[in-house]
Order: sequence, then C-alpha cells, then structure tokens
Amino acid sequence: MVMVSLKTGLWFIHGNIQDILVWIVVASRLAILSLGVLLMLSYVSSVAVTCFWKKCNRNRKKWRMLIGNMERNNMWKSKIVTITLSCVLGVSICACNSSRSNTSTNTEEQPSAEITPTESVSWDNKEINIPDLKKEYKLILVNDQHIIVPDGDYISEKSEEIEQRVAMFSNSDGKTSQETWPEIVDAINAENPDGVILNGDMIDFFSEANLNCLMTDLKRIKAPVMYNRADHDLGIWYSDTYTDEDVQQKEKESWDMEEVMVQDFDEFLVVGINNNTSQLSEAGLEKLKELWAEDKPIILTMHVPLKSQVNDGLSDASKAVWQDRALLWGTDCFYSPDEVTQQFLNMVFAEDSPVVAVIGAHLHFAYDDQLTEKIPQYVFDASFKGTVGVLTVK
Repeated sequence: MVMVSLKTGLWFIHGNIQDILVWIVVASRLAILSLGVLLMLSYVSSVAVTCFWKKCNRNRKKWRMLIGNMERNNMWKSKIVTITLSCVLGVSICACNSSRSNTSTNTEEQPSAEITPTESVSWDNKEINIPDLKKEYKLILVNDQHIIVPDGDYISEKSEEIEQRVAMFSNSDGKTSQETWPEIVDAINAENPDGVILNGDMIDFFSEANLNCLMTDLKRIKAPVMYNRADHDLGIWYSDTYTDEDVQQKEKESWDMEEVMVQDFDEFLVVGINNNTSQLSEAGLEKLKELWAEDKPIILTMHVPLKSQVNDGLSDASKAVWQDRALLWGTDCFYSPDEVTQQFLNMVFAEDSPVVAVIGAHLHFAYDDQLTEKIPQYVFDASFKGTVGVLTVK
C-alpha cells in the first residue's frame, strides 16, 4: 500500500500540479513511506534480536521474559502504527481523488501556451522593455516570405526567371515559400500572440495568384494582423496586364492598407510605415505627428531599416552582402530621404522621441543594432528561410 501510494504521488508531481492540496497529499505520502520504512526496520531488528538470543544458552529464562516483553511491545507498536498509516492513507487517497478531479478541470480551462514545433519554423526571440506595463505582450514578426505561385498569372516569357526565383526563395530543405507559408501560420496560431506584423515582401511580385495564396492563410491567423507592404508586394515587373492603380485597389480590397497603420495595445502603440521603400508623404507625416502627440511608447515597424546614429555596423554588414550597398534609410545610404522623410527621421531620433524600438527587415539577415543610445533596432531574417521573429514586450 505504501509503494502504490508513493507511485501515485510521484505521478501527480510529473503531471504539473497546480493545486496546493495535491502537494500536501504528496508530502503525506512521502511521510507514510518514511514511517513504513521505520516500522519495517523496527520489526526486523526485533526478529533479529529474538533469533540471536534464542540461540544463547546463558540466562535463558531471563532473556525469554525480556523477549516476551519486547514482542508484546512491538506487537502493540505495530498495531498503533498500522492503524495510523491506514487512516492517513485513507485521507490521502480521498484528498488525492478530489485534487485530481479539480486539477483535470483546471487543465481543460487553461490550455497550454507552449508552441507545437514545426519542422519549417524556428523562432528569433527579442525583448523590448517598457516601464510600468501592466502585463506582458507577445508580438510575432514575419517578413520577406517572397511567395511565388509557379503557375500564376505572369508574362510567359518570364517563366524561366520565375522558376529560378522559386528556387531562390526555398528553404534549406527545398520547400518553396508557397509551401512553408501555411506552416508558419499554423505555428503563429499555436503561439497565440497578442498581435502579428507582416513586415513587407510577403509576396515576390504582384499577381492575383500570389496575393490569393498569401490571403488564404493570412485570414486563418487568429490574432490581429498588420500588413506593411514593400516594393515586392506592389511590384508589377512580371505582369503586362496590371497598372499601379490596379495593384493599389486590389491590395486595399484584400487587407487594410494605409500609409501609416496602428495597432493600439492601450499601454503602447505599434506603428507601421506602409511601403517605406518610397518616400513618406505629407499626409503620412501629419498622421505620425498625431501619434507622437498621444504620448504613448511606440514600437515602430517598417520594411527598410534605419541607419544608426551611433555606429556603422549595420551599414557595413549590408554592404558586405548587397554589392557594397547600404540598403537603409539615411545619409549616404541607398534610400536617401527627402525633406518630408527626413523630418520623420528627426522625430524618431529626437531626445524626447516616444519610440522605444524599431523593427526592420529587407536585408535577408538578422542584426541587432542600436539607433541611438536609447533606441534599439531589430532586423529580422527572411521568413522563407524558416525564421520568424518573436517580440516579448514587458
């Protein structure tokens, strides 16, 4: 009975106990085992003494009296301990059954938050600290998926080039971006985030086939989604039927598309700059000024990263990968700001800026940067490779 009791108690420990009553049960069962061991040792020692002295010829009568007293005492001790153990064990079993029932109910009401891992997705975890938050938030970042539907609507003369691009945007296992996209969405839903940001170049070029492929699984995401477009999402390089106006209309019909987009988490804002491979408009700048005036911490998301004000690390890394081009916004970079865009950059870098972090993409490699002494910038790798960003805001 002691061993069965202990086994059951250890099973409960393995089962991730949340009810303190069960821990009391486990402790009582361990106590039962200890008492049982002591009782067994006491009994064995009395038997050993009895056997030893029965073989002795000296003072047989005296020792018989002594042994008789010991046996009678041990018999009563055994009865008392056995009764006590039985009572404790009975209470333990009753309490355990009750606790087991309660624990099962709690488990059903509070499903596990652990991710079910997939072969095609790994997580790049970053943290953003904002003082005085009331809770912790989880945001997921996906960028540079470059979805291509091989038999889509594009110029037939471009077929060979498109086949090469399908291979270019496949992961190390040979899965295409079209094939890994549904797996990424499954992994996102398993993570149960507070928000999702698609940070540009989700499709490799605009076609209805590519857009429909993206939207079919995007609409399965359970969390709120912000979709920042970039040049590839809107590019008509492989089409002779669409105009820029057609693309803008179809994109707006498929998912929210404003120049400046916002996810408001009450305690802070996630602000997205849509299509930031182009200059910011006056209207976009005015919208950003309004958001700055709300005096809330801002996490700024955009496809093209910003040049650091304190080091050249990211610029040098980009030049090393992209044929000596710093594919960033800033002075002496590939993306050179006009007057309006420069005003926006000045707002970001200002001493009293509400920006707590900038999230970038575009470069197809990951990089942790420091824009100013107080503003970090996290650039996430391309998701077609199987890497997805996770931001913990706390």
